[in-house]
Amino acid sequence: MTQEQLDFVRDNMNLFTTSIRFTQEQTTTIYSIYNAITGEQKRPTSCGRCVSNTLKRILFEYNKLTND
Repeated sequence: MTQEQLDFVRDNMNLFTTSIRFTQEQTTTIYSIYNAITGEQKRPTSCGRCVSNTLKRILFEYNKLTND
């Protein structure tokens, strides 16, 4: 995860901890971060369960890197 991606997660923690509707830009950024972490090429989707699992993985990696 790059520093820019870490900053995005930190600055937008509410996206990862609350149930809200995402903008297209936020969804694209979230999947970009996920793809950078996993090496996969998931495409942005509106599937609630898919987005939830993606957010959980990003938050897990963020916490692992920041030791929070």
